[in-house]
Amino acid sequence: MRLNRCCAYLFPACIGFLGSALFAPAQQAAPDWGLPQLMQDLARVRSASARFAERETVPMLNAPLMTSGTLRYVAPDYVRKTTILPMPEDFVLDHDTVTLANGANHQTERFSLRQAPQIGGLVEGIRATLAGDLPALEQVYTVRFSGSQAKWQLLLQPKSPDVARFVEWIIIRGSDDRIDAVDTASGNGGHTEMGISEDLSDAR
Repeated sequence: MRLNRCCAYLFPACIGFLGSALFAPAQQAAPDWGLPQLMQDLARVRSASARFAERETVPMLNAPLMTSGTLRYVAPDYVRKTTILPMPEDFVLDHDTVTLANGANHQTERFSLRQAPQIGGLVEGIRATLAGDLPALEQVYTVRFSGSQAKWQLLLQPKSPDVARFVEWIIIRGSDDRIDAVDTASGNGGHTEMGISEDLSDAR
């Protein structure tokens, strides 16, 4: 149960946060612009903040879950997702430590990634993406880039069956240096769509 909860927070938060990381002003498209240039943009990000709105479809529920809140990233391995509505929840990844807090009393659970090796590949993939480290990312995921600078799509599919238990695929869509949408399919048949409104004043 703890691992399922962790991944429900972790993957949409971290991959969704790419939207706030891609904040550089759009430049004239180059003919050879593609995945390497996108990853170079990510590697230059040192910190960023954003607001998110998320729609999650769960097979067991008749109606989708709607949540919203804030995101915070500090390179190279600090990610925080704070859900404000409909109820307060907090997810923090700090180096190798995960902290979960939820409910009115902010009941807290903290554990090391060494205690959860099943999600180790997932976390490394997230860190590699945020760091713009394509070789490390490709150790965990099959990465497919399509489109152009004006309208592109990034598809991530886990190579390991252990990671695929938690996430089936991730589709990130964007234009120029910005993320427009992030779709995530979980291993249990769920689907999450996240929209991101970045805080440009905090981009570094």
